[in-house]
Amino acid sequence: STAGGGGEGGGGGGGGGGGEEEFVVRPQCLVSHVGFRPDYELARELQVHLCYASEGPMKLASSLLAARVAAERGGDASAAGDCLSQAPPGRDLLTTPEPRFHVLGAKSYGRASSFLLAIGHKQVQGVVALLAEALLPKPSM
Repeated sequence: STAGGGGEGGGGGGGGGGGEEEFVVRPQCLVSHVGFRPDYELARELQVHLCYASEGPMKLASSLLAARVAAERGGDASAAGDCLSQAPPGRDLLTTPEPRFHVLGAKSYGRASSFLLAIGHKQVQGVVALLAEALLPKPSM
């Protein structure tokens, strides 16, 4: 991609005197997070209750929908779609009927576009704490 005037130049912009300098962007990696559906092939034989509308885990999907509806009813339709105003889901929303199986990250939001990487980090922290409580021996006094 080029910016500031087009063309596949090598970086200097010379002509025109418009004050814009031409440059070429050559990324090492490009991440696209749009228009996908979650792939649940790994969990197909497990007891994972998925939302038919978003294809995310049911507990989290219903919580996200309830938050969106509440924002719309509160008269702030822009907040309903504002992914920056969302709170990380609680650990209980990340559990599934399958013991010790959790759906995290973008897949946990299904087809919803409001997922943020920071939310994914909070999800991982919450599930690690949940598993630590369940699996690590309790300190004896």
